[in-house]
Amino acid sequence: MIVVDANILIYSLIGSGYTPLVNKLREKDTDWRTAGLCLHETVNVLATYQRRGILTLAQCKKLLAHAEHFMKVAQCEVMMDAALTVAAKYAITGYDAQYAALAKNLNAPLVTEDRKLRETVPGIAFSMQEFLAQ
Repeated sequence: MIVVDANILIYSLIGSGYTPLVNKLREKDTDWRTAGLCLHETVNVLATYQRRGILTLAQCKKLLAHAEHFMKVAQCEVMMDAALTVAAKYAITGYDAQYAALAKNLNAPLVTEDRKLRETVPGIAFSMQEFLAQ
């Protein structure tokens, strides 16, 4: 089991240079978990892509449907008190703390391409490459 943040979900939905790594990540571990926040962040990214003309509204809606299906299986409850404690301990945002707190609660690695988050919570957060190398 791994915890993923919104950037990993976005990379799994939209083809990019990260697509081969995401595919390898799925091969290594198919049990992905995330915080409810992930869907909110995904909607924000999709809205940005639509606004910038990168994707059409129809494409965004199709991707959102995939994300919502994923969330039905992957979404886990985050204890907000634990997230606040993690945020205070590592001086990170409440958003990032939700993913880190969930990973700690599930005793699972957090896979993220957020370099700053990985540097701030070492031993909890790993890049896709770092996780795949384990």
